[in-house]
Amino acid sequence: MRWIVGILSLEWFSGKHAKRNWTIALGVLLYSMLSIWLAHLGEQKARELTALKKENRRLRAEYVETKKMLMHDQLRSSVYEKLRDRGYVIPKRPPHLLLTEE
Repeated sequence: MRWIVGILSLEWFSGKHAKRNWTIALGVLLYSMLSIWLAHLGEQKARELTALKKENRRLRAEYVETKKMLMHDQLRSSVYEKLRDRGYVIPKRPPHLLLTEE
C-alpha cells in the first residue's frame, strides 16, 4: 500500500533511485510508442492488401469475361470459314426474331 502512495505522490521519480526509475519510465514510453507505430503500420498494410484483393478480383473477372468473348468470336469465325468453304454467304443483316404467343 505504501508503494502505491509513493507512486501517486511522484516520490518514485524524485527519490534516491530517481535516475534508474526515469530510465525505466522512458524505456517503457519508447517501447509503447514503438508498439503503437508498428500496429498502425500493420493496419495500413492490411487495408492496402484488402484493396489489392478487391482489385485482383475485379481484374480477374474482367479477364474471364474477355477470354469468354474471345473464345466465342473464334468459334464464330471458324464456323464462318467452314460455311464460306461450302459456298454459304454471311448475311449483312442479322436474322429477324419471330415472337409467338402461346
